[in-house]
Amino acid sequence: MRLVDVLLFYMIFSSAALIYGVGIIPVLETGISFGNLFVRALKMYCVVVATVVLTFLMKRFLLAPLRLRDLYPLVALLIFVAFAVFFEIIVQLTARKTCAEFALPYLAIILALDEGNGLGGAIMTSIAALTSYYALIPVLRVIGGRIAVFRNADSYRQKIGLLLFMLVLMLALYMLDSSWLSFVFGK
Repeated sequence: MRLVDVLLFYMIFSSAALIYGVGIIPVLETGISFGNLFVRALKMYCVVVATVVLTFLMKRFLLAPLRLRDLYPLVALLIFVAFAVFFEIIVQLTARKTCAEFALPYLAIILALDEGNGLGGAIMTSIAALTSYYALIPVLRVIGGRIAVFRNADSYRQKIGLLLFMLVLMLALYMLDSSWLSFVFGK
């Protein structure tokens, strides 16, 4: 699979945020400003890519020869914590903001290491998983605001409306994927 195909697949058709539900509940419950969102996304891209590269290399050249390949989630966790603390200190010193997250980047790392073919595929999978999440946040904010304005809904009904919107979006993206396949192969 080409790297562009991997990027499009995990960003649109098999979105980590929509299909796996990675990080959606914190988005629905907490308010993140767009300025803080950019700093958070930049930090997470740096942490995840660095962790994927180092874990992939350790998995290939250290764990595989020792027949300990199944321990890579633990190795990834230790490397992730080290990079996350390092980049969190940098962000706090420069931007004076805190943006500590655990579940979203760690699950993107595990997804990338499981699904990626080679180092390039793992990096592209992790970037696509994070991009699908960070691209969905503004869309959910806008739709949530529209639901609140038109229905004068409480927070519970607003969350249910957002989840239903995500279901419709997920089905629409699956339809697009299936229709392109049938168009390309002529069946």
